[in-house]
Amino acid sequence: MGKHAAPKAVSNLRRAQLLAGGGLLALTLVETLLVDDEAIIHAANNWLALARELDGGPKRLIALMLAESRETWIADDHTVFEDAAVTFQSELEVLRGTLTDTAGLLDEIGATFRDFGWAVFAFSVTLLATTISAAALTFTPAGPQARLFLRALMQAADKILAAWGKALLAYLSAAAVIIGYLWRKEIQMGHVEPTGAVAIDFTQATIDVDRAPTFKKPGPPGTPPPTAGFDWIAPKRDVPLPYGQ
Repeated sequence: MGKHAAPKAVSNLRRAQLLAGGGLLALTLVETLLVDDEAIIHAANNWLALARELDGGPKRLIALMLAESRETWIADDHTVFEDAAVTFQSELEVLRGTLTDTAGLLDEIGATFRDFGWAVFAFSVTLLATTISAAALTFTPAGPQARLFLRALMQAADKILAAWGKALLAYLSAAAVIIGYLWRKEIQMGHVEPTGAVAIDFTQATIDVDRAPTFKKPGPPGTPPPTAGFDWIAPKRDVPLPYGQ
């Protein structure tokens, strides 16, 4: 509804109930629902911009990394890396889709708040004008009838505003369920813990350094280094053998 129309709508409703001499019970509910729709739409644009950031840069970077790995990595290493990169990229696509859907839903919520706000503003203007006319009639011989009309008018207005507020709250509840469904997977994946047969026993997940002396702690001064007797095996290269061999 914007930052200026909402206060005017609330002000019109308050003036109308003062002139009519009767309160609007739904006014408190309506005041809480007249939010700044521009802020919601701005938030939706931020979510959409974040989704777009995941669409370009990461894809190009992963493609470059895969191309480089094909040139320099050996077969097994490249296969494992490619599987991990493809899985990571697919998860990024899922996240991008979730961000895009969230942005679209927030945009619809902002538009709904805007429509609701303008409807309340138009209703408040009509109600205030009618209340002013009826209040003027209370100073005429038709005063008793005018007061009865004002009372009935406030009751009808109260029912209309309450029905609009309940409808908007029902829509927001449904939207909250959808947003929760969109992010349920992302939240659950952050709390996955292997149990049962696939549980990880970290007490046994140790590195055996007995066969890898380069990982051993150096001994006291004067003792042979940990690498004594350790044969380094370099990658196979096509080089000439030493002379005489």
